[in-house]
Amino acid sequence: MKKTTLICLIFLTLAACAPQQPAATNTPLAPVETAAPLPTLIPTSTLYVVTSTAATLPSPIPPTNTAAPASTSTPLPPVTGINNPYAVILVSANDVLNIRSGAGTGFSIVGALSPSATGVIRTGPEANAGGNRWVEIQNPSGGTGWVNAKFLTEQVGSSIFCSDTRVNDLLNDLRSAMLNSSGELLASLVSPEHGLDLRLWRWGTVANYTPKESAWVFGSDYEVSWGPAPGSGADTIGTFSEHVLPKLQEVFSANYSLHCNDTLDLATFSTQPWPSEYSSVNFYTAYKPGSEQYGGLDWRAWTVGVEYVQGKPMLFSLINYQWEP
Repeated sequence: MKKTTLICLIFLTLAACAPQQPAATNTPLAPVETAAPLPTLIPTSTLYVVTSTAATLPSPIPPTNTAAPASTSTPLPPVTGINNPYAVILVSANDVLNIRSGAGTGFSIVGALSPSATGVIRTGPEANAGGNRWVEIQNPSGGTGWVNAKFLTEQVGSSIFCSDTRVNDLLNDLRSAMLNSSGELLASLVSPEHGLDLRLWRWGTVANYTPKESAWVFGSDYEVSWGPAPGSGADTIGTFSEHVLPKLQEVFSANYSLHCNDTLDLATFSTQPWPSEYSSVNFYTAYKPGSEQYGGLDWRAWTVGVEYVQGKPMLFSLINYQWEP
């Protein structure tokens, strides 16, 4: 009996001293964020250009950086001739552009860029994910990361832009396209990266036209709800040719002036005529002064946004301005 008790005590002692195996743990996963024949073109004329610059100020706009469903990325061929640096666009003033560990919203966030960030450096790789093109960049926090290419544009300084004679050629071609209702010419001017953002009213609907859509816009019977008209507040509904084209032709057929990166004193209804989400996009203001008959109140202006694609200036946006009561 004593011998049996001694053996049991020895066994219990050895068991108590044996190393314990750690319990298994589950590592939490990173959160997933949620063509008919065209008329003969009117010859272009030399335009009077006033070169000046103006600082842009932020203003509240609807969020644009909406997350898309996660998806598997598809690598694209290596990119050559990248025009670094890039700047952030189309992100609202109260939002950021997320930098992710891979191409697609299913990857973890590893950094962020401000809505007006500049000096963004692309490293080369691209991929398709969720129907969007993603590009790899240098992460300001270190290493690399991926962003949706929709929110980047080639960065070009104001002085370089304002002295680029190719931009004057672009504006003259835009004039010809509008005065001749030439969809073919307009399509050749529109940015293949972002299309043409068109606003009949500063705070109205943004209608975006791809180059292909721009080719038939003059003859299209598609009606757009352009938003409330200044003064009356009545919703403006109609086609491009019905509402937009006459106002463009009014300016481009008149004795207008051009002003580089300067909105003049256009926005009696807004402290910031040029939208903050376009802050890294250069522009010209085409201004038609008012007449004595109406006390100068019948002035009209269009801001013409221009972005560079592979180093070439392309039409990015058009916004109409007029006097408001």
